[in-house]
Amino acid sequence: MAAHSSAFPQELPPRPEQTTWRDRNCPGFRGCWSFSWEAYSLATSDKAALARRICMITTLGVRTALSILGVIFKAYSGSIVGMVIGIILAVFGFLFVAWCLACIGGATGTRKVLGMSVGRWHFDIFLLASGLIHIGILIGFFTGMGNTGFLVSWYGMWILIFAVAWITTWAPEQPNSYV
Repeated sequence: MAAHSSAFPQELPPRPEQTTWRDRNCPGFRGCWSFSWEAYSLATSDKAALARRICMITTLGVRTALSILGVIFKAYSGSIVGMVIGIILAVFGFLFVAWCLACIGGATGTRKVLGMSVGRWHFDIFLLASGLIHIGILIGFFTGMGNTGFLVSWYGMWILIFAVAWITTWAPEQPNSYV
């Protein structure tokens, strides 16, 4: 045997670059809480985007105002524990609803929901309806809306806003190609 061949290659391939644990174990993971505050900017020449953002700001503003009023009433009634919990929930609620509305406001393309195509126009109608419903909740808060009615509408809208935001995170459908 003149030549001795080795089972190991002489040169090893380069090592992959350093990655994080999340990149290795959750490839393609997108952070669900990342959004830009630019989604709420009123500086735009697009009238539809401006109307969309006004509805988003209205919804977020009314929800924030009602959360603050709830904390004030808890403080006025002497419920310190209720006030602290209310403050914590108000902050988390603000961030969560802001993220959800930013997802809805920035959605593009169409998605299939229960066999129907849902697109930008549907999301805009939802934002308008959401803003109007929240204004109604605010008016009802001051004109004697019952506690049950308030809570059902408050949490019902919270669930609806989340559900629509969840739909916007789905991958948009690709248009049919006739090539």
